[in-house]
Amino acid sequence: MAAITSEQVKDLRAQTGAGIMDCKSALNESAGDVAKAVDLLRKKGLAGLAKRAGRAMKEGIVVGRTSADGKACSFLELNCETDFVAKNPDVAAFAAGLAEEMLSDASLANPAESEKAKERLQALAMKTGENMQIRRGIVYRTGTDSAANYYVHSDNRKGAIVEVGFDGNVAAAKADLQNLAKELAMQSVALGPKFLRREEVAADVVAKERDIYRAKMVKDEEDAKARAAESGKPYKAKSPESIEKMLEGRVGKFFQEFCLLEQASIRDSKVTVAQVVKNLSTKLGGNVTVKRFHCYLVGIE
Repeated sequence: MAAITSEQVKDLRAQTGAGIMDCKSALNESAGDVAKAVDLLRKKGLAGLAKRAGRAMKEGIVVGRTSADGKACSFLELNCETDFVAKNPDVAAFAAGLAEEMLSDASLANPAESEKAKERLQALAMKTGENMQIRRGIVYRTGTDSAANYYVHSDNRKGAIVEVGFDGNVAAAKADLQNLAKELAMQSVALGPKFLRREEVAADVVAKERDIYRAKMVKDEEDAKARAAESGKPYKAKSPESIEKMLEGRVGKFFQEFCLLEQASIRDSKVTVAQVVKNLSTKLGGNVTVKRFHCYLVGIE
């Protein structure tokens, strides 16, 4: 019997939506006949998702786990078609189990790219009757100079994971560092920052925002001039200098809204997140930094 080719497996998967190992097994059983393999998969109930392949997966859950030694945190988003399936105990159990495995299995560091994880999810998808996907996932492994923690909201649809660094005795300060990480994870879920600090915002992103603000200011200026003309009142145009100053103020507000460290703290709106971090540095007698964060909101980039 001729060896089964990867192209045959790919073709069968495209037609049926079944997993790689199931496709290989069916092709072997059918001696490489794709049509017969499709029938075999249908009889086993493994081709039922193909007709749903185009349906959107905008529901799902977010889960996180911490290793027993507290040195690693895993974070995962799993998507499905309906809220009903998202609340299925089997789905929650699968996601929690995968998050646990991510802590110890290096091959699952990026579960969205793991064929092993996809194969197992396929079986669950067949059971629920909906398309499902592992949208994204990550593992934070901390060293001797950092600590990590996560927060998942009560609806299990949004959460964030944060790593903070410390140049002092991490072991002695671990509780404070982990508390800060969780607080900042909650901050991320509440206000949805896209960047950690303004220096990380790409120049083209800033340029685009600046262009948008400038266009709006020009329109506002034209509207004000038109209103003045209608009322017969004199109109005094803003100087180029004042316009540039206003423009920089708008860009600054963009950074305050979308950069985590520049946001107002959800605990005390009078201080920024950067100040919260600085206050902890003073308390611990060392330099605390925010190293990275990931925020997962189901159905949102």
